[in-house]
Amino acid sequence: MQLSYNLIKSKAAMETSKKKIETNYVTKVEVLEEESQLERKSIEDEIRKSYENLGANILKKAKTEAEELLMQTRKNVVEIEKKAYEEGYRQGKENGFEDGYKEGSEKIKIETESMVKEKIEKSEKILKYANIEYKDYLVNKEKDIIKLAYEMARIIAKKELKESDGITSLIEDVLKDAKGEENIIIRCNQDHIKAIEEKRDYYKKAYAIKGEIFILEDPLMESGNAIIEKDTGRAIVGLDIALEKLEEALFK
Repeated sequence: MQLSYNLIKSKAAMETSKKKIETNYVTKVEVLEEESQLERKSIEDEIRKSYENLGANILKKAKTEAEELLMQTRKNVVEIEKKAYEEGYRQGKENGFEDGYKEGSEKIKIETESMVKEKIEKSEKILKYANIEYKDYLVNKEKDIIKLAYEMARIIAKKELKESDGITSLIEDVLKDAKGEENIIIRCNQDHIKAIEEKRDYYKKAYAIKGEIFILEDPLMESGNAIIEKDTGRAIVGLDIALEKLEEALFK
């Protein structure tokens, strides 16, 4: 690795007019970022749907409670009307049927109307607070939904990139700008060594690399990323760049 690095370093020293730069490639990375955003959006929609179902259950339960209250009220009204008739009939026997029935009926009617009004108001409050609870529930869960969706999208994207040769297309973006270079060093996680080695000869011919392409394993580098070193500088490519941009857009 040291010999390879010296080759690049000496070449850079000879061509002092060239400016050494370090770049984070964004061509394919931007595509990855867009794919990650779409993946995250899809997951986020699924999670939100689950939370909405939970919220809908809150409303359903409240509606059931309200309907049960109204049904009980109607049942009570029938019983009260029966009681009113009996009370009026009893008072009629004692005080004269017509006056007694009228007095008893009016009394029970007032009690019934008051009770029905109270039950209806209670039912309306149940639904009102259930709606508030439902909305608050979704608002409070929104950040959790986004965070969970991001984490799931990150895991899925990394797994897909690890299992495919997607890293090679990212490297090609850099090599397109490295035509005619003397030597190239590519450092990456061991997961991508084989896929890149299989492309080595193609890279050399397609991009007219005059010297060698050295492919080195970097155990400290996360899978899905690579560093390409050339005499004019180095470029960093990979999923981490896309995820950093996505995370920054979502949480900062």
